[in-house]
Amino acid sequence: MKRKLIIVGSLFITLVVMQVFSSGHGHVVVVEDNIQLTGENKKLTKSVSTLKEANKQLTEDKANLENMVSEVIGDLDSTKSVVKDIKKELANEKDIVRRQSSGKQFEFQPITLPTSDGN
Repeated sequence: MKRKLIIVGSLFITLVVMQVFSSGHGHVVVVEDNIQLTGENKKLTKSVSTLKEANKQLTEDKANLENMVSEVIGDLDSTKSVVKDIKKELANEKDIVRRQSSGKQFEFQPITLPTSDGN
């Protein structure tokens, strides 16, 4: 009986020691995973801040491009009105040249030559 009690007691102590070592190993694995995840989290945080800076820069670039486009549109509108005025002036010049080349603005009087000789 004493022998069975010693065997059962030994088994119990062995189970307790194995459980302690097993729990300790599980804890070590969890701590290692936590360290790895913390490192990855820091990398992701840096990436997020880098992306935020890039986004800010892109937003500023977009605003600058929109301003430039509106300036170009304004320049095109003013150029359009200048071109319209030039076309109008060219049409007027064309009209004047056409009238001058036809001779309609002049009244021609025939020259009369003397019929007799003054001798």
